[in-house]
Amino acid sequence: MNRQVELKDVVRIIDEKIEFLNQQNGVGALMALAGWANSDKLNTVIDSNKIVIKELTDLRMKVLEL
Repeated sequence: MNRQVELKDVVRIIDEKIEFLNQQNGVGALMALAGWANSDKLNTVIDSNKIVIKELTDLRMKVLEL
């Protein structure tokens, strides 16, 4: 099976993942402000998401350079 992937599709998928993580961070921040969740645990998740977002952004830039 020979399947060709277009770079625009790769960029779109990366963008979707970045958007999802940003939304997750926003919801987590709102939950912490409302007192619905442990802010220490949420901050850990948000910090981890920020690292992944940075890595995905770097990957996106490398794909665009191809």
